[in-house]
Amino acid sequence: MTYHRIPPGRVGGSVRDVRRVLKLFSPAWLLRHLLALGLIAFFIYMGRWQWTKGESSHGTLQNLFYGIEWWIFTAFVLYLWGKMIGEEIRPSQPNPAPAAEPGPEAAVTAADPAATDLRPVTGLAGATTAVARADAPLVFAAVAVPASLTATPADDEDPEDEDLAAYNAYLANLRTRDSA
Repeated sequence: MTYHRIPPGRVGGSVRDVRRVLKLFSPAWLLRHLLALGLIAFFIYMGRWQWTKGESSHGTLQNLFYGIEWWIFTAFVLYLWGKMIGEEIRPSQPNPAPAAEPGPEAAVTAADPAATDLRPVTGLAGATTAVARADAPLVFAAVAVPASLTATPADDEDPEDEDLAAYNAYLANLRTRDSA
């Protein structure tokens, strides 16, 4: 008799696992299943039709290759459908950790407006918005910005380019003529 050791994380199921599987029966997933099954049935039908067309007296080798191609499409839909289901049941990214509860020093009551650096402002249609007080210090958060967003584009427009100025004048003339 052979005994297999089950890793501790794999013992039994959990409610989370059951919920992941039950998610496959949501309306959005049922629509995906229906679409996948419809595509599979259509591709199989087209593959069989092309294959029989290729085997007929009027068929060509091209029809036979098209028949094989429809079966490749079917395999591709099956593969992607399986990948989507697998990703839904076992996501590759772990669930993000819940945000930590703010400590008592972060708790601010509505009765103490001086404790915040915000003041209420009534805007359009009576909507109330919180805006920083004028005497509140400015605080900037450190944010990582990708280098592609911070780099300035190359200045390829010469402000004294006569051809560009003539073209822009031409476009402005067309616009005024079309709008009149």
